Parts: sequence; C-alpha cells; structure tokens
Amino acid sequence: PALWSPQSPNLYSVKTVVLNDGQPADDYTSPLGFRWFKFTADQGFFLNGEHYYFKGANVHQDHAGWGDAVVDSGFHRDIKLIKDAGFDFIRGSHYPHAPAFSRACDELGMLFWSENAFWGTTGFRSPWSSSAYPTNPADEPEFEASVKQQLREMIRIHRNHPSIIVWSMSNEPFFSSA
Repeated sequence: PALWSPQSPNLYSVKTVVLNDGQPADDYTSPLGFRWFKFTADQGFFLNGEHYYFKGANVHQDHAGWGDAVVDSGFHRDIKLIKDAGFDFIRGSHYPHAPAFSRACDELGMLFWSENAFWGTTGFRSPWSSSAYPTNPADEPEFEASVKQQLREMIRIHRNHPSIIVWSMSNEPFFSSA
C-alpha cells in the first residue's frame, strides 16, 4: 500500500459487516491509511522514516454565528484554507473535534493533534478563571474517571484516522485554584 502523508494523503477503507443469523444487520466503513511516525527527545518528529518539521496552526471547530453547529463541508473548507496557506499540522484545541474534521484532515493531508477537553485558566487573574483540577479533594476520583472516560471515547471515535499523530490528555492546564 502507498503510505499516507501530508504530501500524498493515500487513503483506504475497511468495511465491517455485522451479521445476524447470517444476514447483514449493520455495516460501517472505517477510514484507513498506512503511515508510521515517531517522536524522539533529541531529533524530533519522523513521518514514514523522514525527519519532519511542523508548519502548524491552532484550530477551534466553530464558525462565527454558528458555534459548534458547523456543517461537514465547513470543516473541509477550513482545513483546505489552512493547507493552501502552506500549513501541514493542526492542533485541535480544547476538545475532541467532530469526526468530519478528522476525515477532512485525512483527505487533505493535514497532520492532526487531537485534544481532550481537560483545561483550566487559573493563573490569569480574571473573572472567568477556574482550576483545571477539582479544588475539593473529595471530587478528584470522579473527575479523574470522567477525564479518562472522555479520552477513551475520543480515541474510539477517531481511531484509524491516519492524520492523527497525537492523542492529547490536556490543554493549557493550571493545577492550582489560586
């Protein structure tokens, strides 16, 4: 198979069929791309064995006046604009993005840092500041379980997308309530 990269976003698919008494009951087509990567402390990022420098942008998946109610074609348009501007990497900020966002990254050849919804703003003395972590120790076990569950769900929803090179657990966390 041809390898997936930002320069050559080669894509394949896998069709899964669920049978009930030998009859098709459901089916789903999953995206698939072949690529390999590694991060090293001393040399950085490698994609398909080649050293790679990111040219990236930070992206929210909202549109002015629409909020998160963005149509799938809007994701494709936005990522194409970023690609046409010479970028090859997106950090999806603050929350898991829609499956259509990952799909557009796959199709257009955009590396994607998929981020979980765990963040806080403490440290910026403002009226909307809040700790990323519970300030009451009794709330910590449920909070930690919730964050881990969100991460599992994000990975399950977006697995098999060749554009995703990082699953991020947190975004801009400040661990103090002061």
